[in-house]
Amino acid sequence: MPPAAAALPPGRWQVVLPVKGGPRAKSRLEPLTGALPGLALALALDCLDAVLGASAVARAWVVTADPEVAARAAAQGAAVAPERRPGAGLLAAVADGVAAAGGSGGPVAVLLADLPSLRPSDLDAALAAAERALAAGAGEVLVPDAEGTGTVLLAAASALELRPRFGPGSAAAHAADGALAVGLDLPRLRRDADTPAELAEALALGAGPRTTALAGPAAHQGGRAAC
Repeated sequence: MPPAAAALPPGRWQVVLPVKGGPRAKSRLEPLTGALPGLALALALDCLDAVLGASAVARAWVVTADPEVAARAAAQGAAVAPERRPGAGLLAAVADGVAAAGGSGGPVAVLLADLPSLRPSDLDAALAAAERALAAGAGEVLVPDAEGTGTVLLAAASALELRPRFGPGSAAAHAADGALAVGLDLPRLRRDADTPAELAEALALGAGPRTTALAGPAAHQGGRAAC
């Protein structure tokens, strides 16, 4: 295990964002994604903006098999890691991104890219909390989603120490591996958008410009209907 006795200087984190892309992305947001085919991409690009603006982040890695996602992410300033096995699922994509990011030898975080209200300051606060936890001896750090069942961010002092278990019940699975929960006071970071109701909550927290312009009124209507 690399030494983690002191806080990491700014700009040391490699952040991996898996982005599915294409017409099947974010299927649980139907019927919004059917009416607004660019919605899934808007969520991801707004989230990526926040990552690229965080002072703690050295590089953002977007993992995707979708050419449009790759091109848009690269245009924003992200590095792009192609999926080696397109269609193999989230964990396979995460593994590809972590492998690409691990070449830095520094700390690595996996962040799900459906956090449209995320701000750079939120991510900086979470990574600072992760640094403190890692320095105190934690092997991994997680930020749970707003419901407390999923995981929006998983971080470790190196790629080799990450044990991603994203999927249903991932917060409990990561905690069972010894990951320490941080960032519980960061609602914009914890609010992923998997359903119309969750997207309405993200908009109320202040979503990024692409998501707000595309989905604002429709998402609020869908959120009320889903409640």
